[in-house]
Amino acid sequence: MAPGPATTRDLHRFRRVGRALRGQVPLLGLLAGVVVFYLFLVSAGRGIGWPTWTAFNDAQAEGFRQGHLYLPEVPSRALQALPDPLNPVHMPLWRWDRSYYKGHFFLYWGLVPALVLAAIKAVFQIRGVVTDDVLTFVVFVGRLLAGTWLIRGLARRIDPRPPPWAVGLAMAVFALAHPTPYTLARGAVYEAAIGAGALCMIAGLGFALPGIFAEAPRAATRWLVAASVCFGLAGGSRASLLPAVALLVAFTAVVRWRIDGGGPRRLVWAGLAACGPAAALTLAHLVLNRLRYDAWTEFGSRYQMGEPLKVGLRFVVPDLFAYLFCPPTHRCTFPFLFGLWTTTRALSPNWLSWPIDHRTFEPNVGLFVVVLFAWLAPAGLLLAIVRHFRHRGLEGPRSLPPSTSSSSSSSAWRWRWVWGAPILYTVASGLPLFLLSSATVRYEADFASGLLLIATLCGWKLLSAPTSARGRLAVSVLYVALAVSTIVAGVLLGLSGGYFETFNRYNPQLLHHLQKIFSVCRGS
Repeated sequence: MAPGPATTRDLHRFRRVGRALRGQVPLLGLLAGVVVFYLFLVSAGRGIGWPTWTAFNDAQAEGFRQGHLYLPEVPSRALQALPDPLNPVHMPLWRWDRSYYKGHFFLYWGLVPALVLAAIKAVFQIRGVVTDDVLTFVVFVGRLLAGTWLIRGLARRIDPRPPPWAVGLAMAVFALAHPTPYTLARGAVYEAAIGAGALCMIAGLGFALPGIFAEAPRAATRWLVAASVCFGLAGGSRASLLPAVALLVAFTAVVRWRIDGGGPRRLVWAGLAACGPAAALTLAHLVLNRLRYDAWTEFGSRYQMGEPLKVGLRFVVPDLFAYLFCPPTHRCTFPFLFGLWTTTRALSPNWLSWPIDHRTFEPNVGLFVVVLFAWLAPAGLLLAIVRHFRHRGLEGPRSLPPSTSSSSSSSAWRWRWVWGAPILYTVASGLPLFLLSSATVRYEADFASGLLLIATLCGWKLLSAPTSARGRLAVSVLYVALAVSTIVAGVLLGLSGGYFETFNRYNPQLLHHLQKIFSVCRGS
């Protein structure tokens, strides 16, 4: 009996779905492999029984659930009786890395992770403690998914479209480049806050991209509102991202306004969609600051029980070296590359003068030393500038026909956003860090994602730049070499165990087994 029309349509539909699923197998395999590697790092290769460092966000979440903004832990009577409790001479009475104000301990990191955790625990009736290593794993998996979505979205829109292998390598680099593996190897409150900020920033860019390319203003509005919510959550997770958030939402609003043809009404509409939710979330966090510390812009750093950070231009050059050019420590034992404590000054060049009040004891590994893929960013931007001025000088100003000027202008503004948003993200999130009196590996995660996005876009453009087959082959080989070396370096630094050498502490048998197999040391 021959199949009827409905049966034939169903058969064709199942075949299309099957082909679509088969086409996603490589992507799903990549994501699954990366998640397994993340799990391997955060558990020190044990799978279960993860090393736990802090549970600050859970404590703050429980404070929220109990109806107050401070941590449930009660300060000691001796500390409460002191007239000047934050004086370093009283350090034995401190609870390190908490803020202390008017008889209560507070969390001085952004409150968004704790608020989300409190909601999840309330909805699912979770009674146990959710430690910060669990949150770190979750937010970095979220960053992986958001980054994959964003890179695929960029690849679909860029012209000429990059080859699939180049897109896949870009996603692998984004997932495995330093400092992500190194940061995951110690999942404490510091890494959870930074990872949450990176996740929300990348998700914001991912939502804003279709909002910028949408043809209908109403469809664009939905995407821009979602992007603005994510950007607002990023600032609520990591206060140092607030300048980047402000610039990105304003830039996105202006670009969408120009795409829609300008005018006061459209400016208000684009501004409300792109800026409104982020502004509301930021204002909510400022209100919480006022309720906690009696000051709108006080996030708790003034009352921190720890070594306070200083801000100044004298720290810029040392911080640039630490974040971009400090080499890792090399050893002949597996995993060969290490970011070790108290080595930054010793690894710096002789001409570099370090301020006496600059803290350099924490590990540092420069991005441009181990993330060779990142060199595509300055190389590609330099090539684009040279080509722009060369073509401008050869062709001179051009006028477009009236029928095409509007569509050409919209396209130009869309591509200004595609390139400008990652640059704004990178620069604005990095600049506050370069002014601080301390540098450390985990801070690189604040701006490394943006740098990798710029490098990805530049790499795709460079792949299509040569006109000859030999030139395209040479650039392809270079692209693959930079990507693979970046992935290998990131994986090895992650396997070093991060800040506290977690494999050496919690799974020495596995580490010694790997060292016997892969080490290249000479001698007996």
